[in-house]
Formats: sequence, C-alpha cells, structure tokens
Amino acid sequence: MIKRAVIYARYSTDQQNPASIQTQLDLGREMIEAKGWALVDSFFDAGISGANYETRPGIQSALMAVQEGRCDVFLCLTLDRLSRDLEHSAKILKLLHFHDVELWTVQGGSPVSAIELGIRAVLGQETIEQTRYRTREGMKMVAKGGRVPGGLCFGYRVIREIDADGNLVRGLRAIDAREAATVVTIFEDFSRGLTPDAIAAKLNGLAIPGPRGRVWQSTAIRGHRDRGTGILNNELYIGRLVFNRLEYRKNPATERRVSRPNSNDEHVVSEVPDLRIVSDGLWQEVKTRQGIYRPRGRMARG
Repeated sequence: MIKRAVIYARYSTDQQNPASIQTQLDLGREMIEAKGWALVDSFFDAGISGANYETRPGIQSALMAVQEGRCDVFLCLTLDRLSRDLEHSAKILKLLHFHDVELWTVQGGSPVSAIELGIRAVLGQETIEQTRYRTREGMKMVAKGGRVPGGLCFGYRVIREIDADGNLVRGLRAIDAREAATVVTIFEDFSRGLTPDAIAAKLNGLAIPGPRGRVWQSTAIRGHRDRGTGILNNELYIGRLVFNRLEYRKNPATERRVSRPNSNDEHVVSEVPDLRIVSDGLWQEVKTRQGIYRPRGRMARG
C-alpha cells in the first residue's frame, strides 16, 4: 500500500529568509517522490517561533490531518522545524503514535524514535536558552557603555557610526530637537495639572506626530511608573539610562510573554548627560504629581 504523507515547514522570525519555507517544501516533495509515497497536503508556519505550539496555525492544521486519518507519514526537514520545546515535541510524537503515523525528517531519511526526538528537543530548548542569555548579557554590556540597547525612544534619533573593524556601532543616540520639545511640553503640561488623556488630545489637535509617527495615546504618556514605561517615566530624559528593569517569561497556558519587575540591584544604570532633555526640577514636579494622580483623572483622597 502506498503511504500517504503530509509535509510541515516552518521558519521562526522575519529575519530568516521566507524562501526557506519553499525550500523545505521542495525537499520534502523530492523525498516523497523518491520513496514512492503520495503527497496529501503541505502545511507551514511563517515567522513563528518553534517554542510556540497552540498559536501555530500550520502545525495545528497538520496535526488535524493526522487526527482525521489522512496520512501515514508526517514529514519535516529537521526536527527543530517541528518544535524547539521538549514538552511540545513529546506531545506531538504521542499524538502521531496514537494514530499510527510515522514521523520522518528529510535530514535523517528514516523514522524518528522517541529517544531521538527527546534528545534533539532538549538540545533545541537549551540552544534557545543560551541564545537568550547571550543576547541579554550583550545588551547589558551595551548599556554599561552608555549606549541604548533597546529600541528608539521618542525624543531621540539614531547615530550611525562604524568602528575600526567596519562594524556598525549599535545603540548610539542623539537628541531630536523637535521631538525633545514635545517631551518637555508633555512634562510641563502634566506638572500644571493636565491629565495624560488631555495631553494626548491636545497633541493630536495640534497634529503633532506621536511615537513612530502615530497618533498620541494617553497610555504612551502615562505608562507605568514602577516599570519605567511611558513618556513621564523614562529616565533617559534626565540623562540616566536604566536597563534590565523587567524580566520576560512565556506563560505556558497562553504562550504569550509576560513581564515581571527585576529587583533594583539587577538594574544596569549609566549616566548619559548628553541625552538629557528634562531638567531635574521639572522631573521632580512630575514625580510629585504622579504620587497623587489617578489614571482616570481623579485625585487621591487625603
């Protein structure tokens, strides 16, 4: 009897070449033809991490084909295309075994055993953790050097500079005069009693572009005081770069990242006076008012 096969392909981020999806599918079809199998369907996930499971529509559709009894072989290029999470890998393999479907890879050219899948899943998960660690530590070193490791904050522009080795020096910033004037206006208006909602409405009425050129939202102004987010809480405006305020973890139930505040001793703080936009006095006035301000415009009761 001719075996029926489905192909699954994936690439993880938009920094990888989307053409790799087509390459994976083409290699899968070549193997199916060489084996004399019948291709039933092809599925893929583009720009989605292999650490996710429920939120990958391609893998869910492929597994639905398995549950419907439409295939005998589940084929992917390599096991890391299937999943980079140990728990998810085991779950997928159990489902395939329950429905008598073999898991094959183009790379291995043979059925994948539970032991092989487990070993490779552990290695894949460890690779992710090591990459995250190296990335985070590299960003800390950038911050310690007085450069901005994250994205571009409103009020600044990127400076492009090449080092002696010909590499782009990342994290260099300079004050954008026009946006800086808006930052000062926001601080002054809030210190005078305007709420973030009123300030956002005022800026939009004046057709002043917000962050990334979008309309102003009160949340972009208000932010979260304890987490250092929002215009009114960004210490870079007083020449102080603070990095590593938050730790991010993936909620296994929702597969969404959630943030948790780090302790103060984990913060990386650098003084960058050339990036100061707001005076200490104005900053303190805002902090004082934040102590009695309530997000819906109500004042705290005595």
